[in-house]
Amino acid sequence: MAAWVVCALCALVIIKPQEFIPELSGIPLVHAAFGLTLLCVALDVVWRRLKPALAPQVVYALAFLAWAALTTALKRPTALEERGLQLATVAGIFLAVSVAAASPRGLRALAITLVGCAALTTAVAIVQAFQPHGCMLAAPEDWEGKGELEPDGRPCETNLDCRKDPPVPDGNYRCERPGPLGTSTIDGRVRYRGSLADPNELSLMAGMSIPLAIALAERRAGRRGDGRPPRLPGRSDAGRPPWLPGGSDAGRPPRPRPALPLLLTDRLLSRVCAALRALPVAAVIVAIGAMVVMSRSRSGLIVYLAVLGLSFIRRSGTLGVVAACFVGPPMLLLGGRSGDEATESSEERAALLREAFEMIRRTRGIGVGAGQFGDESSFGLTAHNSYMLAAAETGVLGMCLFALVLYASLKVPLAIWLGDVEVGPVARRFAPAIFVSLCGALIGIFFLSWAYKDVLYMVLGASAALYGAARAEDGRVSVRVSAREAALVCGGMFAVLVLLNVLLRFLG
Repeated sequence: MAAWVVCALCALVIIKPQEFIPELSGIPLVHAAFGLTLLCVALDVVWRRLKPALAPQVVYALAFLAWAALTTALKRPTALEERGLQLATVAGIFLAVSVAAASPRGLRALAITLVGCAALTTAVAIVQAFQPHGCMLAAPEDWEGKGELEPDGRPCETNLDCRKDPPVPDGNYRCERPGPLGTSTIDGRVRYRGSLADPNELSLMAGMSIPLAIALAERRAGRRGDGRPPRLPGRSDAGRPPWLPGGSDAGRPPRPRPALPLLLTDRLLSRVCAALRALPVAAVIVAIGAMVVMSRSRSGLIVYLAVLGLSFIRRSGTLGVVAACFVGPPMLLLGGRSGDEATESSEERAALLREAFEMIRRTRGIGVGAGQFGDESSFGLTAHNSYMLAAAETGVLGMCLFALVLYASLKVPLAIWLGDVEVGPVARRFAPAIFVSLCGALIGIFFLSWAYKDVLYMVLGASAALYGAARAEDGRVSVRVSAREAALVCGGMFAVLVLLNVLLRFLG
């Protein structure tokens, strides 16, 4: 029960129906869903449907968010109320997912929710790309058109067409494509709305859902070994029926089986069923790829190819490498931005990284406070790099805590995937999927400001929920981050800072 309620909470946060359904505006749906989640978790724990287990990343995540709030209180007390509420919301979503989805049914429901949200936002973006251009009115101060745009019904081809006899004199008009659910493009790039109004962030969220979609389509993991059914304790082969392996007729030659036509064999039927079951997932993967191309997101393209390549290699080995080589080059040719626009974007990101280093030096490694990078920056933008954003806003300690959150979240599915533990088929199937999804996230957040992003903490919470589900099935499951590992992770982050600093100096 708690699993589906927390899935509804995640869907509300991602889709934001209250923003395009007037009847829902003003209703605190997220708060109500969070409160209902707490109640259902308490009931499931009392009824022993859930066995809470403390995953290693939970402590680091809460410590990081608490330290971010503390740095804000020290550096910008006036912003503490707003940023503290944002950090508390992210922490609440992370904890709710970590506890409420910590069961095989909860993992499956969470995967269905994240994939469904990705499919819906992708469909909205694709429909948006084929709509005719129209004049859109943005907020007076939103000259880049990153917020909500209001169509006025006039067709257009360029921005100049919208400035001819406008209904609102001196209005901030743009010529964009309107889409479903009150969405619109930005500079011709498809996007969603709310927290996914940035084409890069929409592409990253959709790309992270691909491994989960593949895991949902996979057949339940079969028994390992030679295919024999498990033996019960204290039972011998003498009492087994003659037709089972190891029975009293085990030494006799096998009886000849009737020759069946090829079309009637179980093997062919199973392959046909597997192909049919994979069709919806293949459609979702192709649709996400088309959306990434239409969004012209270079970071989204990298994440898409990374998660697809890792999934291909994991499933098909060498054949997966060959398939990735066929998919990669066309995507690289079609997707991403080029020319002066791409060059200007790269130079802007490099300048933001330089400002991040200046903030670290100016605050002596303490940070400027959560959410304050844009106010401190001369560009009025965030760092466009989550690792540098964490270092600039929460200081060196916050950067290390953020890195430990990511490392522990990666270690949990990897340990369950490759470890010698007796977990159920659902945990066994979703462990590699969550690992690949997090690998894509770690690549994508290098180009985006996702240090406090709710979608990222949903996937981190999925890793913690996987730990709880696996530990409930096998008490031997135990994943910890040793002091040596923590030191290596922190040292690696300092090495990344040094390399970035040297690279920026080399680029001038």
